[in-house]
Amino acid sequence: ADLAAGGALWFPDLTSPDPTWILPICLGLTNLLIVEVFSLQRVNPSRFQKVVTNSIRVFSVLMIPIAATVPSSMALYWFTSSLVGFSHNIVLRSPAIHKFLKLQTVRSESPYRDLLSAFISKYCK
Repeated sequence: ADLAAGGALWFPDLTSPDPTWILPICLGLTNLLIVEVFSLQRVNPSRFQKVVTNSIRVFSVLMIPIAATVPSSMALYWFTSSLVGFSHNIVLRSPAIHKFLKLQTVRSESPYRDLLSAFISKYCK
């Protein structure tokens, strides 16, 4: 009973699927964004890495219709979990975080600029 009246915004009933497909599409896009951030780190990926990356891309797209059929509460959980994972990936790129956590990995001093330039060179040619 609490889930049926506990939604927000466009999904007031968490027990029914999202009729607008906003949550499923956001979930799919967030998962694709995570995959692309990881793929941009690879300079010369092996054939196996390319196959795995493309498989995960396909799975991310397939998650959209799957998330559209489950209750909104499940799609909201998956979307929130993906956002937290993406946030962790972005925050852990920061040189300030590496210094604060005393991580011994060699990182660029401008990781976000490097990520943006890799994205532009890969997709905006």
